[in-house]
Amino acid sequence: MKKRQLIWALSFTVLCATTQVACSSKPSDKAEEVQDKKEDVIEAQAEGDSSVKDEQAELDSARKDYKEAVKDSIKNP
Repeated sequence: MKKRQLIWALSFTVLCATTQVACSSKPSDKAEEVQDKKEDVIEAQAEGDSSVKDEQAELDSARKDYKEAVKDSIKNP
C-alpha cells in the first residue's frame, strides 16, 4: 500500500511541476523576444541604420504579443 501511495505522490508532483513550467513559458518566451527586439532597435540606432523604423515596428509587435500572453496567463492560470 505504501508503494502505491509513493507512486501516486511522485506522479502528482511531476504533473504539477510540468504544468507550472508549461504555463509560465509563454510569457517568458515573449519577454525574451521583446528584449531581443529592443536590442535590435538600439543597435540599429547606434549604427545609424535606415531600418530603425522596421526594427521599431517589430518591437511594438513583440510588446503587443507579450501583453496578450500575460493577459491570457492571468485569465487561465
